[in-house]
Amino acid sequence: MPKKIAHELSAHGETRVDEYYWMRNLEEDKDVRDFLNNENKNLDKYLEDTKELQKELYNEMRSRKKEVDETVPSKEGDYYYYNRYVLGGEYPIYCRKLGIDGAEEVLIDGNELAKDKEYMDIGSYSISPNTKLMAYTVDEEGDEVYKLYIKNLETNELYSEVIENSYSSICWFSDSEHFCYNVLNEKLRPYEVRLHKLGEDVANDKVLYTEDSGEFFVHCSKGNDLKYIFFMSAGSISSEYSYISADDPNGEVKLVQKRNEKFEYDVDHHNGEFFILTNDEHHNFRVVKCPVENCSRDNWEEVIEGSDEKYIVNYESFKDFAVVTIKENGLTKFQFINHETKKSDFIEFPQLAYSASEGENYEYDTDKFRLSYSSLNTPWSVLEYDVNTKKMEELKVQEIPNFNSDDYTVERLLIEGRDGTKIPVSTLRKKSTELNGDAPLFVYGYGSYGHSVEPGFRDDYLSLIERGFNFAIIHPRGSSTLGRSWYEEGKFLYKKNTFFDFVDCTKGLCSLGYGKEGNVIAMGGSAGGLLMGAITNIAPKLYKTIIAQVPFVDVLTTMLDKDLPLTELEYKEWGNPEYKEYYDYIKSYSPYDNLEEVEYPNILATAGLNDPRVTYWEPAKWVARIRDRNLGKSEVHMFTNMEAGHGGASGRFEYLNEEAMVYSFILKNFSLN
Repeated sequence: MPKKIAHELSAHGETRVDEYYWMRNLEEDKDVRDFLNNENKNLDKYLEDTKELQKELYNEMRSRKKEVDETVPSKEGDYYYYNRYVLGGEYPIYCRKLGIDGAEEVLIDGNELAKDKEYMDIGSYSISPNTKLMAYTVDEEGDEVYKLYIKNLETNELYSEVIENSYSSICWFSDSEHFCYNVLNEKLRPYEVRLHKLGEDVANDKVLYTEDSGEFFVHCSKGNDLKYIFFMSAGSISSEYSYISADDPNGEVKLVQKRNEKFEYDVDHHNGEFFILTNDEHHNFRVVKCPVENCSRDNWEEVIEGSDEKYIVNYESFKDFAVVTIKENGLTKFQFINHETKKSDFIEFPQLAYSASEGENYEYDTDKFRLSYSSLNTPWSVLEYDVNTKKMEELKVQEIPNFNSDDYTVERLLIEGRDGTKIPVSTLRKKSTELNGDAPLFVYGYGSYGHSVEPGFRDDYLSLIERGFNFAIIHPRGSSTLGRSWYEEGKFLYKKNTFFDFVDCTKGLCSLGYGKEGNVIAMGGSAGGLLMGAITNIAPKLYKTIIAQVPFVDVLTTMLDKDLPLTELEYKEWGNPEYKEYYDYIKSYSPYDNLEEVEYPNILATAGLNDPRVTYWEPAKWVARIRDRNLGKSEVHMFTNMEAGHGGASGRFEYLNEEAMVYSFILKNFSLN
C-alpha cells in the first residue's frame, strides 16, 4: 500500500483531505514512479496465468488487420495521395503519385521516423500549393507537444528551421513561401497562430491571431476553395472566426462575428459569400449566409432553418454543390444541395445502427463525394457518391479474415430511464446466443462534450463477442446522439443524467435477457472513464468488472487547478467550481470524492505517464483509495504506459499488447480464460 500524506484542499469554507495528493510530484518524489512501476508488476503477476491467452488474443486481433495494405488514393490537383502499410510496419508510409498511374513518391516513412523511439505520432502535414514542399509535425513523447519540420520534396532534405511547441494545424499561403501554424503556451494550450516564411528565423515569426482566455483553443484551417485561411478560437459552447486572404500573408486579419457566449458558429466560403453553421436561433443549428465584406450577424440570411428532428452537424461547399451532414434519430445522413438549382437529394442507409462520415474530399471542382461507412456487423468501406448520376460506388472494403456478418444480429433499442426518458442503445450479438440472461454483457459508453459514440465496426471487440459476450453501446445524455438538447441535458448541473442513463440502460438490457445484473463488464475512456468512476459508486453490484481507460475521476480537484492545460476550457462542460453551485454539484458526483466503504467490482484503470489531458495521478489516486475502502475481495489494478500519453501506444500493432492484456483481465474475471 502506498504512503498517505494528508493534504488539505480548501474552497468555499470547506476543507477536503486528499491523502494521495503527493502522487502529482513525479519529479520530486521517487515513490510516485515506484508506485506506478509496482502497479504494473502486480498486474503482470495477477495475469501470469493468462500469458498464453494474451498471445492468443494479440495474434487473433492482429490477424483481423491486413498487414500489407493501402488507402484509396485521393486526388488533390495533379497528385493522388495515399498511405500504405508494409509487412511488420507499425506506422503508415505517406505517399503520392503524379497521376493515378504515376510513379510512387514517398513523402514520409513513419517507420523510419519511429526508429529507436518508444513513441511517435505524426500530428498533421500539409503540402505547399506548388507541391514542392511539405510541413509536418511530430510528437515523440505522447504529451501532444509537437515539433514542426519543413521538407523539400524535390531534394528530400529538411530545412534548417524547426518549430518547437507547435500543435496540430498548418496552412500554406498561395505563394508557397509562407505558412501559418498554431503554438502552445506554457500550460500546453494552443493559444496563437503565427506566420512563418521559409528560411527565416522562427523567433521572428509574426503573430496573426492570439487568444488570452484559457477557455478557448486556437486552430487554423484553409477553406475548400483555397481562397481564405480561417483562425478559430473555439470553446465548448461558443466560438469566434477570423480570416485572411490565402493570397496575401501580410494582409489584414478580419473578424467574421465577435464571440457570443450564447452560441457557436462555423464558417465555410463559396463564391464571395460565407456560409455559416450556427445555433444562434435553434439548438440543432441552422445555416445562414452573408457577403464576405459584410459578414457580421446583422447581415446573416437564413439558408437552412433549424429543425427539432434534424441536427445539422456540418456544412461544406464544393464548386457546384454543398454537403450537409445531418443526424436524425441518432443516425447520420447526407444532404446534397445544388448551388444553382437549389435542388437537393439525400444519402440514407437502411441499417438499424451504423456509422457514416465524410471521407477524404480534397478537390473543390468535383462531382464526386467520398465517405466512410460501417455498422456493428459490417466492416468499414470507402464509398464514392456521384452527385450527378446519384450512383454510389464501393471503392474499398475492410478485409476481416474468417468473419461473416451474417453470424451477427444488430439492433437499435430505446430503453426507458428512471425519469421516463427513452435512451438509445446499439447492440451486437451472435445469432446463436439466446437472450436468456446467461451470456455475459459488455457495455460501452462515453456521454460528454456532445461526442456521440458511433455504432461502427470494432474488430477488436470480436475477441470478446466470439467468446460469448453480448455487446452494447449506450448513448446517454451528454452525447449529441439525439441532437443538441441531448447534449445539454447531460452537462453542467444535469451531468448525473449521463450516469443514471448508463446504469438504467444496463439494467434494462439485463431485463431483456442480454445479460444479468452482476455479470456485466463496463468500459469507457477519458470522460467515459469519469462515467465508469461514477457508475462504480452508483451501482457497484450491477457490474462484475469495470475497465476505466485514462479515467477523469478526480473532477473537483482538477477543475479547481487552473495550471492544468484543459481546466479553463472545461468550465463550459462541467461548470466552474469557483462558484459554489458548481462546486457542490461536481463534488456530489466526482468519483474520487465519493468512494465509500462498500464491496467494489473488479477494476482495471489505465494511464499514460505523459498524458496532458487526464493526468496519470487521477487513476493512481482513485485505485489507491478504492483499495482502502473496498470491503470485498475484488481485484483492483492499474496499468500505466510509461512511454505514452492519452491514446496509449502509438504503433499500429503495438497497442494490441495493451488491448490483449485488458481483455485477458476481463476474461479471467469472468472465468473464460
